Amino acid sequence: MPDKDKKIAVVIADDHRLFREMLYHTLMEEDDIEVVGEAVDGKEAIELTKKLKPDILLLDISMPRIDGLKATKILSRESPKTKIVILTAKDDDNFVFDLIHAGAMGYLLKDTSTDNVISAVRSAHSGESVVQPRVASKILREFARLMEKKKEDPSKEKRIKLQVLTEREKQVVQLVGKGMNNREIAQKLFISEATVKTHVANSIRKLDLRDRVELVLFAVHSGINDDEE
Repeated sequence: MPDKDKKIAVVIADDHRLFREMLYHTLMEEDDIEVVGEAVDGKEAIELTKKLKPDILLLDISMPRIDGLKATKILSRESPKTKIVILTAKDDDNFVFDLIHAGAMGYLLKDTSTDNVISAVRSAHSGESVVQPRVASKILREFARLMEKKKEDPSKEKRIKLQVLTEREKQVVQLVGKGMNNREIAQKLFISEATVKTHVANSIRKLDLRDRVELVLFAVHSGINDDEE
């Protein structure tokens, strides 16, 4: 659980100085957020993140020396406690899927509002995946494609793995797979958001997954919603 008394430590990685400075001043105005470092390219982003161990890395894709995708892959492996939120001008399906698969917790476009960036930092720190609506629509289309593939080739192995979950955890995973957030799941099941977070965390651990995004993909592949009455 995040320490409520500790500020959220953020590193900004972007090769555009004006954008970096704007983001720095915006985040530093928040009482619960502190920018602890700035990187001008992917190599420096990796070095700073490994050295400073920030809670959040705001990372651009197109940067000198090492691009954002490669940096995400490296940091997901070597600095797994830092949550990576992509903040980019690139609105491309391949980048979205590749970066989320590589371990990014969020994907925002640079034309989003500063309020959305601030909210994304807090949400990612709490363990929530962050994707703005028009990017989310791309992911949902991919989920639909996976659903069709699942119907053609059901994953027996993944369905067997569901046996490690309790009945309540299965209910939570079903709703996560439908794209519901913790608040919506809590209201649906008449339990607290804290309890939902616990069930999500336990399910991710038991299924040997990395994060909530992988849990959603698992739910789609496994056919767990086919078990609903």
